[in-house]
Amino acid sequence: MRESGELEKGRLELLRNDLAKRLVGFSSDAPTIDIYELSSSRLHREDFPVPEMLLLMLRNFLGWKWYGPREKVRWTVYGTFSGEPIAIELGKFGLNLLSSLALNKSRKRIEGQLKSAVNIVEKFLKPVLERQVSSGNVTIGNHLNEFVSRYEFFRGQAEKAFRRAKRKAKEKLKEGHEFPQGFISTLMNSYNRSIKAQQEGFYHSVAMVDAYFSALEHRLNLLRAFTGVPLPEDGFKAFMSKTWNEKLDELLGANPSPKARKTLQGMRDIKERIRNPFAHGGYENDKGALHVHIPSIGTVPGNMTKFGKSARFSLIPIGANDHELNCAIFDDVDKLLSMGHLAGAYRLMEAGIDPSFDEESLQSYKEATSGGEEALERFIDHWSHLWELHTNMDCGFHGHPATYSINIRPLIPR
Repeated sequence: MRESGELEKGRLELLRNDLAKRLVGFSSDAPTIDIYELSSSRLHREDFPVPEMLLLMLRNFLGWKWYGPREKVRWTVYGTFSGEPIAIELGKFGLNLLSSLALNKSRKRIEGQLKSAVNIVEKFLKPVLERQVSSGNVTIGNHLNEFVSRYEFFRGQAEKAFRRAKRKAKEKLKEGHEFPQGFISTLMNSYNRSIKAQQEGFYHSVAMVDAYFSALEHRLNLLRAFTGVPLPEDGFKAFMSKTWNEKLDELLGANPSPKARKTLQGMRDIKERIRNPFAHGGYENDKGALHVHIPSIGTVPGNMTKFGKSARFSLIPIGANDHELNCAIFDDVDKLLSMGHLAGAYRLMEAGIDPSFDEESLQSYKEATSGGEEALERFIDHWSHLWELHTNMDCGFHGHPATYSINIRPLIPR
């Protein structure tokens, strides 16, 4: 342990030496400054996509003074450059460089040095990040609404197209009506419009299936946190590496009901028949996309008579009936994930909470979901309040509602 501590101190010392070389002219020796006397310019988001890296570098590693939050400003860190006062602050409307007028001509140089130094900090942090991920000290952004909206959009578009195709197929020619292009031509035009609408329904339905599986994967990751079940060592990485099938088994339990098993098998059939072939260049796992040469016969599908269940068996791979059956199975899966022991976790997920996987956060979700409806709503209201403070950068709040205290002091001084 002592050798490990000395090694970490050695790494920190090397980092500070490297930063000193990159940040020539910068100094933490600065008197208290009045930021309103400094000139402000915006630091481009593309150059500093993670503003907190600047705070970590200047405050934690180089000992610059800082304060915050204040109204609409999360933090300000300040020091000097060439003896002149300089500060960097993260506010609601962006990241700003504050400096005296004497440094106007040096701003490009200042930004360039800061950007170069941040690259060194990033390399230093990589092993720290790996350890944090292994320990589950991570938060996942909850983008469920985005994934579900995409799924619902394509589902709705497919339904409209299939309804339009059905109307076109039922259109009848009026008796006694003269058609300029002739009777047969008119029939063919009506038929072609119906086929075109069916093709549009097929395209949208395939996109719907792909969108649903993406939403499902995202949903399973969020639900795992909100169940509140503790993770074993390296459990987060192990869970994230599982297939959606394995994640479903973990969340639903080892012995689902016969009805649940039927629903899950329907999901697997959709995956094999539709999702995989159209998401992976038309290749089917059971060789259905292959036309195998048989002497004296010609070619036969690689999956032989199972080709009857292939999406390519019909002229339109997904018709209105297929689409309706797929939607029914998706609806049943949604019910499985929102009922019983998963009801509370599903409610937290729908509330838009960004879940964390550390032990303390998992325990808080467990308490919320097991404490009844009132405890659940109190938790959601409290998180929503913190989220608003965080988003608006109001005074009195540090960090993010999904963050928590993590002990990385051996590598990052505070």
